[in-house]
Amino acid sequence: MSEELLHQLIHMVAENNRIVKESVEELREFKREMYAFRDDMYAFRDETNRRFDRLERHYQLLKSDFDLLHRKVCDHEREINRLKHLGQ
Repeated sequence: MSEELLHQLIHMVAENNRIVKESVEELREFKREMYAFRDDMYAFRDETNRRFDRLERHYQLLKSDFDLLHRKVCDHEREINRLKHLGQ
């Protein structure tokens, strides 16, 4: 009886060791995938930041151009108004 229990115990320990080994390997694979995902996310964030920086620069340039256009339109409207009043 005790020899049978010993064989069962050895079998159970071997099965436990196999399961632990599989779990450790799965965990390692999961960690590799997570590190790869993290690296992809860092690359995505860096690219997104570069694009937003570029967009911000273009926005500032457009804003400056619109301010200049607005001033020129105001100057032209003023000149047109003066010419209209001088001609009366």
